[in-house]
Amino acid sequence: MNSVMNCALSPPDGSQIGIRDRHYQQLQGYRLAHPNSQPLAEILSSWQAGFGVLPDWLGLSPLDFSQLQKHHFGPIISLRNQPLASKLDHRLDDLRLDLLTLLQLHARDDSNTVRWVGELIATACQGSDHLWQDLGVWDRTSLSALLQQNFPTLAAKNNRDMKWKKFLFKQLCETEGIYTCRAPTCDECADFDDCFGAED
Repeated sequence: MNSVMNCALSPPDGSQIGIRDRHYQQLQGYRLAHPNSQPLAEILSSWQAGFGVLPDWLGLSPLDFSQLQKHHFGPIISLRNQPLASKLDHRLDDLRLDLLTLLQLHARDDSNTVRWVGELIATACQGSDHLWQDLGVWDRTSLSALLQQNFPTLAAKNNRDMKWKKFLFKQLCETEGIYTCRAPTCDECADFDDCFGAED
């Protein structure tokens, strides 16, 4: 078993950021030239260290997980595959499927890498923190770039910089013709900061 696997299997000891950073540095050495490789390096290294909510295989099938690694980091990376305790809210399983459909409608293309990113984002929406935290990217800027790269027409609709998870849920409601918000406009809403406030 290589050092990457040994590090991933170590029990949490308060040094998760160090574990994440070491994995990230290793991934940088193998990162292939693709716009998704940088944010995926953040996601994978966060997942290795136990950050975010993505489950086993990042929520992908084992085959897709392996193909994602090879496509973005080459065939020599070995990442953990031990079971993870689920942090997902499984009451939102149906919502995840609806989000996948929404993302696919706005996908840049039908490539595997765009599909994988859509699956990771939809799965991370079942977490309870900001989407960038649940996904495992390191800040909201990385998440925005990921959405703009892979789902440009959808990302362009967020022209007021609404929090991404709130925005995606709002898009689903509008697609289904469901309007749960009773404020006439966002500016007049008492919960404005909840949707548009800082994400840190």
